[in-house]
Amino acid sequence: MIIWLYDHRGRLLLLLCSPLLVVAWFWLSDFLEDLVKPGPERPAYIISKKHRDDTLRVAVLGDSWAEYHTTLSCDTIFCRFASRLTSVPVVCFSTGHSGMPSGSIYKEMFADREVEYEWERNFCSQPLLEQHPDYCIVMAGINDMRLFKPVSYYTGNYKLILELLIKNGIRPVVMEMPDVDFESFNGQRAFYMKWAYSLLSLWTKIDNNSAQTYRDAMRQMLKDHGFLNKVLFIPAAKWNSGGVAANPHIYLDDRFHLNMAGYHVLDSCMATEIIKDYKNRKGITN
Repeated sequence: MIIWLYDHRGRLLLLLCSPLLVVAWFWLSDFLEDLVKPGPERPAYIISKKHRDDTLRVAVLGDSWAEYHTTLSCDTIFCRFASRLTSVPVVCFSTGHSGMPSGSIYKEMFADREVEYEWERNFCSQPLLEQHPDYCIVMAGINDMRLFKPVSYYTGNYKLILELLIKNGIRPVVMEMPDVDFESFNGQRAFYMKWAYSLLSLWTKIDNNSAQTYRDAMRQMLKDHGFLNKVLFIPAAKWNSGGVAANPHIYLDDRFHLNMAGYHVLDSCMATEIIKDYKNRKGITN
């Protein structure tokens, strides 16, 4: 019976055959539509002018992947890799908030946002951006998919993040949706949560196997809005070819987050790509 409920055809039949669920579905439709809308866009703030020294400043913001980058002292690891590739001083600083989808990450870029609890003000990336980094690595998206957000929510909010960074002369580093074990992670949910997200999946057309859909939508958004020459794009395969199946040793036991070995791999790649881009833009040949 349980297997039948999780079968795609079974869910559809259950939905169509239950008048109560049909009524509930229509009652929730407006709520769900608001839940998956990107934005709204907030007025952009302008931070101070760039520093006049030759230090290369790199910021990292986003979800738990950015938060772990802070707690595991990976800012230092990034600087170590980057300093091997350039003679200029390199500084890296990061901030992140576990569990946050792209819409919340965008909202937390504003210190004057409304918050439900005062402690939420501790999660704000505006002070980090006010240090005017040359590059800002954006780690966002895995919670959009974890929460079965539609691709329009993901790309719409990511677009707002990029626009705010670009308006302030910060070069965004777009990290493509990484490979994680969504099926295993979501399988740990309570039964009623699985059931609720199955219904949400019907609405958003997103499930545990939609990572490539997100990646394709991101590439299309960058192209459609003229971002290709304004951002540094790092494909997931650039640092983790084969994903979880090929490289389980770089993940924590949840197969959703990187361990220290994983961050060494990731930071090595990010440092290499950023220094390469930095030299190209500066006309440095060595």
